[in-house]
Amino acid sequence: MKRILPILLLTSSGFLGCASTGTTSSQTELPVSRVVMYQSGIGYVERNAVVADDELVLRIRPDQINDILKSLTVIDRGNGRPISISLPVDQATLDRLAEIPDQVRSGGIRSLLYAFRGAHVKIKTRSGSHDGRIVGVDEPMLGRELTINMEEQRSLATVTLFTDADRLDVIPLDDIKSVDLYDASLAQGLQKSLNISLNEGDWKQIELHIKMDSSKKRELAMSYLVAMPTWKPAYRLILEDNQSGTLQGWAIISNVTGSDWNNISFSLVSGQPMSFTYDLYKPQFLTRPDLSGLAVSKASAPKISESTYNYGQMTKPAMVARPSAAQKNSARMAPMATEEAAEAEYMMMDMADEDIPQMAETKSVTSQEMIAGFSELASKSQIGSFDEYKLASKLSVPDGNTALVNLIQRKLVARDTRMFEKPNAIHAFNAYTKGWRQTKSYQTIELKNEAGVALDAGPITIYRDQAVIGEGYLSRTEKDATAYITFANEGRLTVSVADTSTKTDYVLDSFRNGTCTTQNVEQYTAYFEFDSKIPIETTALLQIPDFGEYGWDPVDFPENVAKGTSSYVVSVNVPGNGKVTVPLTMRNKQTRKARSGMKRDNCLYAIKNALNAGEIGGDQAEKFKKYLNDSENRASIQAKINELNTRKDEINIDQKSLTETLRGLKDIKTSNADSLKNQLLNRQKSNEKELVNITSELYTLQVQRSELNLALQSLEKELDYTRTSK
Repeated sequence: MKRILPILLLTSSGFLGCASTGTTSSQTELPVSRVVMYQSGIGYVERNAVVADDELVLRIRPDQINDILKSLTVIDRGNGRPISISLPVDQATLDRLAEIPDQVRSGGIRSLLYAFRGAHVKIKTRSGSHDGRIVGVDEPMLGRELTINMEEQRSLATVTLFTDADRLDVIPLDDIKSVDLYDASLAQGLQKSLNISLNEGDWKQIELHIKMDSSKKRELAMSYLVAMPTWKPAYRLILEDNQSGTLQGWAIISNVTGSDWNNISFSLVSGQPMSFTYDLYKPQFLTRPDLSGLAVSKASAPKISESTYNYGQMTKPAMVARPSAAQKNSARMAPMATEEAAEAEYMMMDMADEDIPQMAETKSVTSQEMIAGFSELASKSQIGSFDEYKLASKLSVPDGNTALVNLIQRKLVARDTRMFEKPNAIHAFNAYTKGWRQTKSYQTIELKNEAGVALDAGPITIYRDQAVIGEGYLSRTEKDATAYITFANEGRLTVSVADTSTKTDYVLDSFRNGTCTTQNVEQYTAYFEFDSKIPIETTALLQIPDFGEYGWDPVDFPENVAKGTSSYVVSVNVPGNGKVTVPLTMRNKQTRKARSGMKRDNCLYAIKNALNAGEIGGDQAEKFKKYLNDSENRASIQAKINELNTRKDEINIDQKSLTETLRGLKDIKTSNADSLKNQLLNRQKSNEKELVNITSELYTLQVQRSELNLALQSLEKELDYTRTSK
């Protein structure tokens, strides 16, 4: 006899229900005792308590599972140990393993009967019962309903059964009261489908069960990582008149762990350690290759190998700037105009005659009150290379709430400056020519971080004289570094390049085996002129891009210059309504090599500089001096040879012109022609005589040059120098 598994139809809309039973052991959930929050999107959570149960339960959201699985630690301080850790399999994997149709997942009698096509069932209706196999569900008028009366509407959908009597029974869906399943696997699949549907959604927490070895009383600790919102810093800077200010810092934290924080130890870690996600929860199935096509279709023929003979064993790598004058009364109101003041005074006198109750004078919040009303609640320490803020008192934050924590209150060096925008590094060097001009600058607070910890990036509100003068953004600033906080535009200060100059020098790196290696050092100086229309002395900050990757380095910069990651910040004090010019020099070094027999003017300049600087000593100094002297003599001889050859070419051209002129005068028989012929002939003779002298002198000079070349080549083999100071 076939077993019948009943399914009860609970509502007319077709929702089905099933019952399940199970046993539950003694369970305890540990409360949160400590949280460390990082800025990389993770948090470290500790839970601690004394329990006497044999099973711990940790209720977590589905999106927290992977981080917990890769970091979970359970410690039994009572010398016990956890036996197993279990949690439900990923719902998508359950769906895949059970191969549950989507129609079953969606629910409803219509979709279930459609999915169970072919199954043997018993359907009970208002008029009787039908036993058979499901053929299908018919919806001839899908989306339409038959109106019986004003109160009742019926669907025209039907289900068809193939009975044991070889008969097809057509049953209206609205007449069905219950369906009995004969197939146990269908009932089990439906149970799994309903379990999965129950657990779907991030709102539904998952229980992670930790089974202990016994139910004895013990002290348990649990720790793990979990995804958390990054904590956000916010700052307030209260400026004072002595080029200093008080920096106050908060941390904004959110508890989204799923558990309340009740009197927990709490820490914040500054910096962003690396973090990532990795799916450890969802079962992973490998896709195996299908090698069916590689099946052997015919027998293999034996391989025929050639014979061999035995051949024996085969062996097979700060800026400190002078403070500028303080800007006072920047937020005070201007006095009223005369007429407005008189009218206001008249109104006050008129009101004084009336019996009007006087309002108590209100006081503005002072800087001292703002400072006194705030205190540091966190101590600072190091976790590896990161800064840790540890709260001195316990923290309580309900789940799903946000809190503010006081972290920093320190008096720091803070001065008013004006900072120009940093030009693009690719175009800036070519732009620093005479006539370059920049008019856009910002009111900037130069803040020296002496708080003892790195300051993370966050918004900052700036106060002076009991008023807000601006808002800015503090970029991450390491300990003892200087931050520049811009908070307003400034249009009264300009900078331009008034003049430029270039100088090239040569440095001898080495001379060995006839090869001379030099550095060509080119120095480029731009004279920056600052023009201020501000009535008081102002500190201007000029940002010069770091041209190191293009071979240019700063030299002869002012002492009060700071180095950033991509630029230099030059501080210049500009008088009120005045001008000041500052020269800034960049240097470029390029290495050049010159071999014997080549033109080496750069090498001779470098040798002369090295000798003048006393970098070459001993016998080598004398040899280099002789080499330099002979080279200069050879250069002098070569210059003379070049001069004589030029003169020789000029005479030859003149001789050719004289010959052509005499040929034209040959047939002219006049006294003037004869006189001109004589003059031209005398000139030819003079040229011929000069050519003889030039040729003789050239021969002598060429011999001298040849002898000097041989002497220099011989001397080059004896020269040996390598610069030690770079």
